[in-house]
Amino acid sequence: MDIRGEVGTADFGDKRLSKRLVRLAEQIAKAPDRSFPKAAGSDAALEATYRFLGNEAVTPEVVLVPHVRATVSRCASAGAVVVAHDSSEFRFSSEREGLGRIAGDTTHGFLGHFALAVAARDRAPLGVLGIETVFRERGGRTPRHRERRPMEDKESRRWVDLVRRADAELGERVSAVHVMDREADGYELFAALASENRRFVVRLQFDRATETALGRGRISDVLRGKRALLTRQVALSARSPQRRDPPSRAKKHPYRRERSATLSVTACSVTILRPSHLGARVPERLRLNVVRVREKNVGRGIDPVEWRLVTTEPVETAEDVAAIVDAYRARWVIEEFFRALKQGCAYEKRQLESKHALLNALAVFTPIAWQLLALRQLSRDDADLPADRVLSPLKLMLLQRHPDVKLREEPTIRDAMFAVAKLGGHIKNNGEPGWQVLGRGYEDLLLLERGAALALRM
Repeated sequence: MDIRGEVGTADFGDKRLSKRLVRLAEQIAKAPDRSFPKAAGSDAALEATYRFLGNEAVTPEVVLVPHVRATVSRCASAGAVVVAHDSSEFRFSSEREGLGRIAGDTTHGFLGHFALAVAARDRAPLGVLGIETVFRERGGRTPRHRERRPMEDKESRRWVDLVRRADAELGERVSAVHVMDREADGYELFAALASENRRFVVRLQFDRATETALGRGRISDVLRGKRALLTRQVALSARSPQRRDPPSRAKKHPYRRERSATLSVTACSVTILRPSHLGARVPERLRLNVVRVREKNVGRGIDPVEWRLVTTEPVETAEDVAAIVDAYRARWVIEEFFRALKQGCAYEKRQLESKHALLNALAVFTPIAWQLLALRQLSRDDADLPADRVLSPLKLMLLQRHPDVKLREEPTIRDAMFAVAKLGGHIKNNGEPGWQVLGRGYEDLLLLERGAALALRM
């Protein structure tokens, strides 16, 4: 996972800018959480960083092209692919040129909407396929979900736009299923994606109106009494309050302790009816499938896990519904990606003075955040497999001979990742390695590998 391969072929029409991008990405990747002045190392390098990010010839679209291409290649090799879609607020401490508001007019920032490709088999992050940004004007208000405007004029159009862009990037090489959380629950979105034969799984927020055997009803009426197709035992991670959580978060995502849960899964086909406020611009009804996941045998005082997922995927067998549940669970990887951007790369702390520079920086940090996330996952998943599954023989030899690391013979993936983290300054007694030390250690290892490769050619 050399960061050069994720940015090296960006074409700005000026080779100097392309070379500057590679140097900047390599410089940042060594310590992604450091400020630009500390990462640059000199006044001249810092000035070059600011000049590059503010250059009108540099655009986030061009910066991202190599990473998107590399992501498509990884998707083609991965087999089944889930594309997780989600939005995150990027807030900055002071007003910057071109920024909008987040909530009230005293806030400064924008909404970033990402499509992250994830391997369905093991939930390995494969890379970002596209980004949409939303800037809200000051003095306005946040649009409501049910406004009587066509989807093309709403913020919610970003969901369907990014699905189209991701599928266009993947082309015929990969057929991916697009997965979204409750914010994407919209009849217009379902209608647009279904009419274009897009594959999707969306968690429902609303108990939507449907046709039933007794006339008009709700999705919950259709699901009631359905036989369970699947029962599963899963580990639920803890969910704790965060300092910047809005008041609504606890209602949508109740805080909980880590526990083992027994999930019962039912499914059926439903005919969803068009909401009255939409009018004739969308079909009157949609035939889709719904999967209900509900936790059984819940203890007193515990809110049971429950999801209702609307999908174009088949629901005929236990294997069908298991694949849908697994696809939705893979969506959570994008939340870790946002943490890599905000914590591992400290993106919101960047002292850049314009919208243009901030968006260029976001594009530069995107493949770095993906790299940090992938490295972190390697240290936790497939821990006991041989390390040569993920690291080259030369990298392993360098880790084994490094005086500060001394990796043992026949190491596992977990052994190797702790060795990489140690290069970055990680102390094993401190627990699992985080984004920063893994990124630093891996970049140090890449430098050692390049030097060794040059020496071997002499």
